[in-house]
Amino acid sequence: MGIDGLLIVDKPEGLTSLDVVKEIKHRLRVKKAGHIGTLDPFATGVLPIVIHEGTKLVPFLEEGPKQYEAILKLGEETTTDDRTGEVTLQKPWEGIRPEEIHAVFQTFLGKIQQIPPMFSALKVRGKRLYRLARKGTEVERKERTVEIFDLQIQEIDLPLVRFKVSCSKGTYIRTLAKDIGRKIGCGAHLLSLRRVRSGPFTLERAVPWERLKDLSEAEDLKPWLISLKEALSGLPEIIGDAQLVKKLRFGREMVIKDLAHQTLPPFEKGQWLKITSPGEGLVAILRSEVKASEIERGHPELVAFRPLRVFHEEKPIPH
Repeated sequence: MGIDGLLIVDKPEGLTSLDVVKEIKHRLRVKKAGHIGTLDPFATGVLPIVIHEGTKLVPFLEEGPKQYEAILKLGEETTTDDRTGEVTLQKPWEGIRPEEIHAVFQTFLGKIQQIPPMFSALKVRGKRLYRLARKGTEVERKERTVEIFDLQIQEIDLPLVRFKVSCSKGTYIRTLAKDIGRKIGCGAHLLSLRRVRSGPFTLERAVPWERLKDLSEAEDLKPWLISLKEALSGLPEIIGDAQLVKKLRFGREMVIKDLAHQTLPPFEKGQWLKITSPGEGLVAILRSEVKASEIERGHPELVAFRPLRVFHEEKPIPH
């Protein structure tokens, strides 16, 4: 039986994100799958996996904040900015007071500049940085703006500092640890990293890796599989009638007269919405071409929504 949707995996240490995808393809015999957001091999935690029709959701799910729990070690920098690399710098940390550490952490709240690490999947001139780094080649990387929404120290047991962070997409926690260490004055690297949230997806919905390795049939996924509609829970919803759904299945635009009998949620021009059908689940993701207030007074032939993604009829998760 085919399956469509999203699976949250609690990624173990030692596997790449791609390793997880390959294992799911093999275990569940699915032809099409991918991951949302990359976790380093040494990192653990929330890794959303999209399956079959779920792969169409990727551009609409990547923007949510990420939350991590991490431990940094003061006094050492490494080639990878984490414990898997070779030590490149050592400085004493013994005289550092906890209040100094707290003060430095606070300076990283808000929008900050980061230079992506060489050991990352980022591409420069078509080449992955980590491939260049493994050859000993370092290239110039552009600074980019990321945002730290929350940064809290949970425990200080020098030279270790346990902390949690909520941040924007594209933030490198390894780089954050290194930059904190440099500002403190002794250097630092990341000892452990666990992602506890990626956008709306948390560890509470995750399937443990050891449990996943025991699964082989679609029915086994029932406790963990997230439907396409639920995966887009943050988007305003239109429940379409049969005529509207049929039109969308052909990828056609929706004009104002098509919406005469529809109940519409509030929305602005350029906003993403989802349209669903009680019998077919998620039908399409739309972009609004007008504001909600223009629907009643607009010309009947004025385009109101354009389909960005159209989905096949969802197969119910077996009970």
